[in-house]
Amino acid sequence: MGQYCILYDAKQALVVDSKIVPQFSEHKVRLLEFSQELTLNLEDGEILLAYLGDAELKTILPIVEQSGIPLGFLPHPQFINGRVAYGICSKLEDAVSDILSSKGKKMLDMMTCNGAIVLNAIKVGEPFTLTAGTAVGEKFFPKLIRFFKLVFSLGTVYPKPFKLTSRKDKAVDTAALGIILVEHGRSSVLTRRILDDSAANDGMMHALILAPRSIFEMTRFLFVSMFMRGFGRGSFWPEYIGHIKSDGITVSSSEEFVYAMDGESYTGQSIEFLVKPRCLPIIPGRFLSIDAQTPDGKERFKISSLPTGESKIALLASTLPWIHHASTEEFKELFTILRENSRASESYLILMILATTLATIGLFANSAPVIIGAMILAPLMAPIISLSMGLLRQHEQLVISSTKTIATGIILALGFSVVFTILTPLKTINSEISARLSPTLLDLGVAVVSGVAGAYAHARSEVARSLAGVAIAVALVPPLAVAGIGMGWADFSVFSGASLLFLTNLTGIVLASALTFLALGYSAFSRARRGVMWALALVILVCIPLSVGFQRMVWEHKIVRSLDGTEISGLRIQDIHVRRHSPLYLSTRLLSTEPITSAKIDQVKAHIEKLLQQPLELEVTIAIIR
Repeated sequence: MGQYCILYDAKQALVVDSKIVPQFSEHKVRLLEFSQELTLNLEDGEILLAYLGDAELKTILPIVEQSGIPLGFLPHPQFINGRVAYGICSKLEDAVSDILSSKGKKMLDMMTCNGAIVLNAIKVGEPFTLTAGTAVGEKFFPKLIRFFKLVFSLGTVYPKPFKLTSRKDKAVDTAALGIILVEHGRSSVLTRRILDDSAANDGMMHALILAPRSIFEMTRFLFVSMFMRGFGRGSFWPEYIGHIKSDGITVSSSEEFVYAMDGESYTGQSIEFLVKPRCLPIIPGRFLSIDAQTPDGKERFKISSLPTGESKIALLASTLPWIHHASTEEFKELFTILRENSRASESYLILMILATTLATIGLFANSAPVIIGAMILAPLMAPIISLSMGLLRQHEQLVISSTKTIATGIILALGFSVVFTILTPLKTINSEISARLSPTLLDLGVAVVSGVAGAYAHARSEVARSLAGVAIAVALVPPLAVAGIGMGWADFSVFSGASLLFLTNLTGIVLASALTFLALGYSAFSRARRGVMWALALVILVCIPLSVGFQRMVWEHKIVRSLDGTEISGLRIQDIHVRRHSPLYLSTRLLSTEPITSAKIDQVKAHIEKLLQQPLELEVTIAIIR
């Protein structure tokens, strides 16, 4: 039979008598009313149980630390931060069960802030979005409304300068929206999900620094935090959150900041956090992580994503930008990659030859899978992206190098496709070839979107694996191969149509990539204006024939839509195709239940001419239904 002393809040005396004491009916229980001048005198083997709120508990912990008296916890209505910190169940029966079944006390750490005891967490600045997903059980539409309110509020949030220094004098000077400091990972919704090396008795504390560089980054995190809560512990780490693990951290700033300690607000310019290792004899709850090993005391810094130097200065100048602007360091890394991509290396030449040959074979074989393989192989996208950056920053060497590499690739593609065409006896325009002879504004739209994706994939290394999909979408080499086929056949219409498609893709990618790099902060607009205007002028020139092609496509669709399924003299018209525009040449299939005479075909032709109000040539395939 255990002996327990229940230290209780006088305001909750009725609850203690009616609900708590009966839970210990088989044990010896002594009641002790809490007061500020309390002196603890426990009998040998007696365990202290606190039924107190957070504020009262903080006055008891120093006494427990000095005396070594084992301390257990009962879920008081105001025991909020302490309940989370010590892993205590919110249901009284479960909390009592954990106490009665415990194997004794555990020595836990205690964190202090400027000498004051911290039960759970400190929130510095405005880290409100770190706890965006705390409303457990909230319905979808209220959560959606709260999500949009948070997103719109980001436009008024200013990052603040913070310097974090560890006990071993390792420091980081950054700009952040806020910081969360906890003694262990159970202390908040976010830390519970991302700290997988945290225990309540490891002698260490954790600082999570919220330092997004754009509203887009924050919006993405908010969405995941609020609507995709299935991420397991340790599996979800937003890119813009820095992490420091130490036994002591000092947070300071050149500006006064607000911080909340266990929900109570304070202001200051410097606060010091210390961890007293394994000083509290606690009976922990079932949700608390206990480290059975000796603490190693090693500090850990995960701060590579935090803005420093020029990035920090830029963020402090205004509210968060919508899109993250590149720092000098990030630009140097990207520029090195683009400079390498602008050169006609041996691998580039070999891949161009292989891709062109494969595309030409696929075109003659009318095989879409083979052509897709050529799209993936083709390296043309890389120097085109480099050209867009060169135009954007008016970097003459990068523009010249990229242009030479692109021109070399074009000459190789045309040359090998011409040679292959001359050696091949096939001279039929199949569906894969004809699909690249009539580009429209829709093809320009594909090129623009692909250019945005290509530039973004180069600027963000974590999405570079998507470049293969971009290459498939925009298809640079197949139009060149078709143009070469047109040259081999001496067919100007094939050559001109395919060349227009290639120019559409080229100019669309260059313009869209340049604008994307501009939006990402890789150049000032004053420097980029000239290059962007050149790219825009080329796109406008290309749009003239594309507009004609688009209007023609719309006109063809109107013809097909007006005639498909029409019945004339017992004949049904199906599968209409416009073969030629001047004079109009249509091919169609006529369905009938009986043999069709020439007179009936003439009636169909006359009816179509009347409907379209122009003469035409009609190619008919007859199908008899029985």
